[in-house]
Amino acid sequence: MGMREVEKLLQKYQTIDCQKLDKGWSRDCKYVLTDIHQKKYVLRISDGSSYEKRKVQYEYLRKLETLDINCTKLLEFGMLSHSQVYMLFTWLEGKSAEEVIPTLPNQQAYELGVEAGKTLQLIHQIEVKQPENRWFQKYQEKIARKIQKIEECKCILPEKERIIHVIQTQMGLVKNQTYTFCHGDYHVGNMVIHEGRIGIIDFDKCSIADPYDEFKPFCWNVFVSEWFETGLIHGYFDGQIPDDFFPILALYAAESLISHLPWAITFGEKEVQTAYRVIENVLKWYDDFRLVIPTWYREIPNEWKKNENVKI
Repeated sequence: MGMREVEKLLQKYQTIDCQKLDKGWSRDCKYVLTDIHQKKYVLRISDGSSYEKRKVQYEYLRKLETLDINCTKLLEFGMLSHSQVYMLFTWLEGKSAEEVIPTLPNQQAYELGVEAGKTLQLIHQIEVKQPENRWFQKYQEKIARKIQKIEECKCILPEKERIIHVIQTQMGLVKNQTYTFCHGDYHVGNMVIHEGRIGIIDFDKCSIADPYDEFKPFCWNVFVSEWFETGLIHGYFDGQIPDDFFPILALYAAESLISHLPWAITFGEKEVQTAYRVIENVLKWYDDFRLVIPTWYREIPNEWKKNENVKI
C-alpha cells in the first residue's frame, strides 16, 4: 500500500495502534485504528480498479449523516499511491448482534428486529437518481448470468429445475419495482448491539436496488431468531405488509439459491457446506417453493402488542 499516505493518515488521527481486521469475506484490507483518546476507526483499502464504485459509495454514504440512525459514518475517501483506494470510517461500539440475539427472550429479539426495520426504512429514504434501465430489465440480465453460472457449477443444487422454474415464471412480479439506496447486506452479521440499541456497520455492498432486495439475506437473521426477522419486516412496513412483499421475497429467495454455490466455491469447502445448509433450510421454509409465506414468519402474540416498545 501507499505507506507515505497511510502514515500521514495515522498521524492526522493520532493513531497509537493499528490492528488488521480479518472478519468478513471481502478481499479488501481492513484495519482497526486506535487514537490517543482510545477512539477507534476502521480503515478499508481496496484495489484502484474500484475507485469509481467507491466514489459513488462515498457520495451516498455522506448522506447517511443527515439521518438519525445509529451506524458507522464515512470520514474520508481518496487514492493512495500504487493504485489503491482508501475509506476511513468511524468505529461503532457494540457486541455482534449475531451473538447477542440468540441469547435474548423472543419478545426482546422481536423488538430489536422492529428497531432494525425502522432503521432500514430511514436508510431507504436517501434520495437517488433513477437509472435509465428499469429494475426489471437489470434483474432479467442478472438472472440470466446467474442461471448460466449455476448450470456450469460443478456442485449440484438440489431442486435446481424447480428453483429455476420459479424464478423464470415469477420474474414479472418485479416489473414495477423501482430503485432506492440499499445497505446491500442487511443482516445480523453487519449489526452490533450496544446498550440495548441496534447499530448498523459495513456498508461495503451498498448500491441502488429494489428495496425488497434488501430482505434477501433473511436466512442469517432467521438462523439466530425467527422473531428478529419477523420484527424487522413489521418495523420496516409499520405493521402493514404490502400484498406483493412475500411473493417477491420468495422470488428473491429462489434467486439467492442459484447464486450461493457458485459464490461459495471461490472461498473453499467450508463455505460450500454453509451454502448447502442455507439451501436445505430455505427449501424447507418454503416447502420447495410450494409456499409463498415462509414457515419462519410469525404472528406476534396479542399480549406483546400492549407493550409500548412494540410499535408497529
